[in-house]
Amino acid sequence: MLNVQDVSIRYHKADKNAVTKASFSIEDNSIVSIVGHNGAGKSTLIQAIMQNLNYAGSITYGFNKKELYKHIRVQTQTSTFEKNAKVKDIVQLYIELLDSRETVDELLQSVQMLPFKNSYLEKLSGGEKQKIAVLLATIGHPKLIILDELTTGLDVMSRRMIWDLLGKIRKEKGVSMLLTSHFLDEVEYLSDYVIVLEQGRVKLQGTVPDIINNAFAMHKLATCLVDSSFSFSSLKYAYKQQSNKLMIEYKEEDEKDVFDNLKICGGYDIQLQKRTFEDAFLTMIGYELDEKGDTK
Repeated sequence: MLNVQDVSIRYHKADKNAVTKASFSIEDNSIVSIVGHNGAGKSTLIQAIMQNLNYAGSITYGFNKKELYKHIRVQTQTSTFEKNAKVKDIVQLYIELLDSRETVDELLQSVQMLPFKNSYLEKLSGGEKQKIAVLLATIGHPKLIILDELTTGLDVMSRRMIWDLLGKIRKEKGVSMLLTSHFLDEVEYLSDYVIVLEQGRVKLQGTVPDIINNAFAMHKLATCLVDSSFSFSSLKYAYKQQSNKLMIEYKEEDEKDVFDNLKICGGYDIQLQKRTFEDAFLTMIGYELDEKGDTK
């Protein structure tokens, strides 16, 4: 579908690269996320993929590059529509511009927006507007949709609604997606593959489980409270202690034994947690995590 190989980008008069030797691939019917700090190079890479910037290296596509805008669509976090347009009008406009055989009703029905067919776009909620934005990106059956910070500014329920919609579109239309997001739970939930950028370089890439396993030798965490009666001599696992809180990192296959051991030793309020992509990301960029998973 798309292959980025050793791509470097330097803006005019800049003293260093915005992106250096970036390489990754996007397969058919996959969701790939790019994460990193502001300024890490995410938007710059997207501009290069869309051939809007000069770059060194190569970007190859699974289609004729002359048909780039037929096969790739981009939607950003701020979707601007004609103030007085109705939902049906903007959808019909895209159908005509892209010479699609799809109908307004079937497209709106596919994203549960048919009841809003005659609504003015300016009257829609943020989540509803983004559903329309995603829908417009699918008209004409593109091969790749690029979604840049699509859920920024949305409430929790609207974000989840967009996640479910993306999964539905991917399943039904077989389209690939490239996401950028600051919401690491969103990345973990949606992505088949993740690219971590740091100062314009690919620091790490892989599946979410791969990245978690790379960051933590033991990818599960147990915490409990202890008092003076706790039997440390019977504890079978290495631990860290902060005041009356105990923390043990362990492998998933040891979970039952860890729990039973802490209980036998006298631990209480035992909590078993799975390391998340957010934990791994924070660890990779140099933060330490305490027993609650907070940075310190």
